[in-house]
Amino acid sequence: MLFYASGKTDYDRLFEDWKGASLRELKYRGDTCLSGGRVDSALVYYTMAVSKYRSDSGKEDAELCAGALNNAGYLYMFSYNNYSLAYSSLLKALSISEEYGCKDIEPCIYLNIGNIYTFYDDNRAAMGYYRKSFYAAIETKDWINLLTVFTNLVSTAIQDNCTDSIAKEAVAFRQLSVPRMPMLAYSRAMGAAAESLIRGDDDEAVRQLRKSVGMVDSKLTPERFKLLTRLLIVVVYKNNGHLEEALAEALEVERLARGVAIDIQEQACRQIVALCRKTHRADSALVWGERQLALRDSIFSHQQYSRIRDLDTSYEIQKVDAKLQQSENRRYTAMVAMTVMGVSSVVICLLALLIYKKNRRLNRRNHDLYRRNVEMMRLSENENRLRTTYEQRIAECEQEIERLSKKDVLRPVAREQRSSVMDEDMRQSLLEKISRVMNDVGEISQNEFSIDRLSKLVGSNSHYVSQLINDTYGKNFSLLLGESRVRQACKRLCDTDSYGNLIIEAIASGLGFKSRSNFITVFKRVTGLTPSEYKKISKEKTT
Repeated sequence: MLFYASGKTDYDRLFEDWKGASLRELKYRGDTCLSGGRVDSALVYYTMAVSKYRSDSGKEDAELCAGALNNAGYLYMFSYNNYSLAYSSLLKALSISEEYGCKDIEPCIYLNIGNIYTFYDDNRAAMGYYRKSFYAAIETKDWINLLTVFTNLVSTAIQDNCTDSIAKEAVAFRQLSVPRMPMLAYSRAMGAAAESLIRGDDDEAVRQLRKSVGMVDSKLTPERFKLLTRLLIVVVYKNNGHLEEALAEALEVERLARGVAIDIQEQACRQIVALCRKTHRADSALVWGERQLALRDSIFSHQQYSRIRDLDTSYEIQKVDAKLQQSENRRYTAMVAMTVMGVSSVVICLLALLIYKKNRRLNRRNHDLYRRNVEMMRLSENENRLRTTYEQRIAECEQEIERLSKKDVLRPVAREQRSSVMDEDMRQSLLEKISRVMNDVGEISQNEFSIDRLSKLVGSNSHYVSQLINDTYGKNFSLLLGESRVRQACKRLCDTDSYGNLIIEAIASGLGFKSRSNFITVFKRVTGLTPSEYKKISKEKTT
């Protein structure tokens, strides 16, 4: 008989209440519902738990997920008769447990997969998985699953009349020191029955099977265990030719199964039909055959009705799956967005750091340039003071030489030497005049100031003055004029008391520059800084 939870499970409420729960919490809730008989709710919790699993979550989550998949497979198999979904869930559980070495859960998974094969009468495949479960249970000391799988091994071997194939397992089980627990005595008696059949002692096997019936102490469906064990007695009697004893036992099982276990009643009727035919009771075989068919139709109808009932549950669980997928998609999208934002933040921080470092280097460079320009201006001013002092001394010396020459104190100088000295003196005198003019702010600030104007002021021709500037300073008149004007601009930019109320355009215009852009270009070429940068640094230095 399949069990159904009374009332309709509120799947939407379950999903909303527990969608944020951890895998462990959902697995625990599923186990609680399963032990309490709330099958539908348990399956929803297991489905939600599996959706939380990530392949890189570690062994602890892998064990929880494998356990949830195993329990879901069990429910699909025994509560919903959906063996394909059960098999799929169990294979996923097995894959995860083998990948992460979750040995403790493997006995139960192997056992459930073996049970699926028995539903399709593939006892050979079932025995293979039962053996895996048997030895895995011994390795992990999973005594509860060991007792279950061993009795399944014995039952399947007796039904297939191949108890010789489990001789090794029967001896191993007998030699184990299993702690006292429910169904231990029953399993021991089943093992003794299997060993008796292996020895060929059918009577002792029957005695052990009857003994095991009285040792059933399971809290779950004990009557089913008793009836299924008595069906094994029917099989043993039939296999060794005791047909009358087998028929009598089958009739008794059929009677006891009425209203208790319709599926076992149908199996008993099937054995009765076979035994009636073997004992040449054709009429009885026909009557029991009709009853067996009726029971089979009833079981089929019940299963069909169960499947109809299960459609609603499957539909609701699919809705939960869809919601979980949507939730995961949203979570993934949020994670991607957070990752992009994180990466963007890192990139922005790196760019900000680079800009900060670049600005610091630029600021240091600007301060260095400012310091060099100030130093150059200081040196230029010192040079001008020294030149003025030397010019005064030279004038005094010239006057003294002139005085002495008139008294014939000095010897006459050769014409050529005197001519050379005079040329050099004229050249130095012209350079000094040029220097004085280029330091005369009033003159160089005139918009019309040119090489011709300079030549006129120093009393020479423009060609000779231009050549002298190129030879002496290594630059043409325009560059020399620009540098002179820029030096004056630097003084004014630093002199906030006198020029602090003037904008850069006014300073540029007052020094003869044609435009702001021309002023900035020349200023940066000379100092390496823009006028604004120079003024800012100057202000920082004075505060």
